[in-house]
Amino acid sequence: MNFVSIFQKLLRVIYNNMPLYNLNSDQKKFDLNFHESSIEINRLTLIFNKLCDNNKLTREYFRDFLSTIFDLNDEIIIERLFILIGQGEKTFSLKKFLSTINLLLYSSYDEQIKFIFRIYDVSADGNLQREELFTFLRKDLSIINDKEDADMILNEFITLIFKKFDKDQDGLISFDDYNRTCQENPTLIQCFGQVLPNIFRKHIVKSMLNGNLSKKEKYFK
Repeated sequence: MNFVSIFQKLLRVIYNNMPLYNLNSDQKKFDLNFHESSIEINRLTLIFNKLCDNNKLTREYFRDFLSTIFDLNDEIIIERLFILIGQGEKTFSLKKFLSTINLLLYSSYDEQIKFIFRIYDVSADGNLQREELFTFLRKDLSIINDKEDADMILNEFITLIFKKFDKDQDGLISFDDYNRTCQENPTLIQCFGQVLPNIFRKHIVKSMLNGNLSKKEKYFK
């Protein structure tokens, strides 16, 4: 079953059992601060309630949701997302759930690049270091059985990355370095691991939430 079918099934169960209501006072606060429309916030709230256990969304359910709906499967990046959004908590409130979806679907380019950089900046010191890039890129060489060979290849690759990104050649990739490089070549914005869903996924999910999914898109695999 493709992700469109899964999401449609989830929405169908929600709509059949939980009719849409007017926004309550808490949801109206989200409506003022978020990019989504009122109806999208309402539908996301219903999805949250369906996924919830005692009004809290567990990491496990949220991880499955992000994997199935947004095709975000990098465990290291998902854990970083949970740390930044969830602030170390084991469950997510409605506000944090909406904040995450808002960021994934509706954020501006500036918001996206700042958040992506924060995901990669594990040490939270405002710079990307070799060790941090090694953490994110190491999994891509898992097919190489010899650890020493894999590490050597990866270190050489990271050296090339620094030549590309480290504009002031201080041995660190600052946010300014990263931003300037991505402006020169936008395809590099998620080069250390996928943080945000691709454009097609974003379009389909937004279309589903606002009810504008075309027949052609419904059967797209």
